[in-house]
Amino acid sequence: MNEEIPQSWKDAERRAAYFDAMAQQIRLNKEAKFGGAFLLVSPDLDEPEQMLMLNHDQPGIFWAAVQTLAQQAIAAIDQLQRRGGFR
Repeated sequence: MNEEIPQSWKDAERRAAYFDAMAQQIRLNKEAKFGGAFLLVSPDLDEPEQMLMLNHDQPGIFWAAVQTLAQQAIAAIDQLQRRGGFR
């Protein structure tokens, strides 16, 4: 009997661990002002996750930071495509 865990299950657990880590950080900082939390997990597990947690309770700052992270990711993908190295 083959007892090996499928790779898709391992990948799912790895992705879920990012959310667990964010929840842990929120709990650790429960005394601080909560300015928002956002977790970006790319479909490509070789890319690191992006975790954003702020202690400013200003929505504009939060969403501007999220927008900046997204723009940086898109720029990196565009650069790979221009070089012909897109996977």
